[in-house]
Amino acid sequence: MRGSLARTLLVVGAIGSVVSGCTTTVAGTANPVAVANTSSVPNDSEAPRVTTPLDGAPFATKPCSVLTPAQLQALNFPSGTSDTTSAVARFGVPGCDWVNSDTREGLIAGFLVGNKNGLSDTYRGRARWAPGYFEPTEVDGYPAVFNDLVDSRPQGECGITVGISDTLAFTLLVQSTLGAKSCDRVKQVASLVIQTIKSGG
Repeated sequence: MRGSLARTLLVVGAIGSVVSGCTTTVAGTANPVAVANTSSVPNDSEAPRVTTPLDGAPFATKPCSVLTPAQLQALNFPSGTSDTTSAVARFGVPGCDWVNSDTREGLIAGFLVGNKNGLSDTYRGRARWAPGYFEPTEVDGYPAVFNDLVDSRPQGECGITVGISDTLAFTLLVQSTLGAKSCDRVKQVASLVIQTIKSGG
């Protein structure tokens, strides 16, 4: 797993509220961005509405709690490493990393708290931030999209962003030994995250 670099790429691939001229870059450090004025955004850039919203806010402050110990055991992952204070987290994506050094599999989760329009912000930014792939799907009835900056799915890496309300989405990146089937794996994990959020942890 690429560690912090992987999570940075995950964040960049998922953030959609950045528009040209609204951000600055200094030595590769993520900086706060202005939220795009969406009044002129065509309707086809809107994600499907979330009909049964979930409250993910409590998990954004404790991102490793999105997977229970039983779920982690089933996925063969140890306890995660929380990130709520790094530049990436302050940019608007607190998250958690899990790595199984024996299987060389990894998982990264993040809550896109910087995107105030939920999954629609990811849709709006797809041309710039998801040139690798952008494939709409759904997870347990919640709108989602497979997306990332580069297409590393044949190498076992797949990203997904899931809208759990019209104002909040979470994003996952999995690196596995499953090759192109890594997207099945990340979708399975996304379903478990939804189950955890529904149950309140």
